[in-house]
Amino acid sequence: MIKYLKITFITAICLGYTLIAQAQKAITEGVAIYTVEYDLPPEQQGIAGMLPKEFKVSFKGDYSLFKMDMGMFTTSVITNNLTNETLALTDMPMQNKKIAMKMSKSEVERMKGIESGEQDFEVKQTTETKMITGYNCTKYVLKDKIENTTNEMWATTEIQIPASALTSVVKGVKGVPVVFNNETNGMKTKLTLKSISQESVTDINFNIPAGYEIVDFNSAMGQIGR
Repeated sequence: MIKYLKITFITAICLGYTLIAQAQKAITEGVAIYTVEYDLPPEQQGIAGMLPKEFKVSFKGDYSLFKMDMGMFTTSVITNNLTNETLALTDMPMQNKKIAMKMSKSEVERMKGIESGEQDFEVKQTTETKMITGYNCTKYVLKDKIENTTNEMWATTEIQIPASALTSVVKGVKGVPVVFNNETNGMKTKLTLKSISQESVTDINFNIPAGYEIVDFNSAMGQIGR
């Protein structure tokens, strides 16, 4: 369980920076929602009930906010797409603890490399296309060099939204991911774009709320053996 939570925390921070596209329609402020399906191995069935069924990201201008509720803890990841900085806020009510960690551009790059960096994938764009959620999508085949697994992603260039904490960075994929299959440590996930809506979003900023303990990035990496 502890190992899984560590992986989930890293993934929550790494999910991002891939929704920059050569697009026909641009939305600068709004909300994107992805549904999530899981295929868990027997030893992970006990965590099935705590896994979120949807991922929601709000974006406005240069900022995006992604919040993941895992029951025992909640992580909010705020991304500044202009500076490539990230602020992660984790609330662990059972431990009466709140943690804040800011990451610089170089630290974000290191984090992405740990969990799902572009160097971990061999990407092949196919000629296969189909309509998904109302968008024309192109299929990509992704070979994970670390896990030695093959996954697929469907992406569209028909829409553009600011880079956000939604899905892992994969160099060579053009457009907004609409469907993304992934397998990590035997756990298979499938993210499917449910909707992208243009709507007013409350202010998103890099201010650390009161009551949060500030954690150094290098110290945090040391604690999880990275």
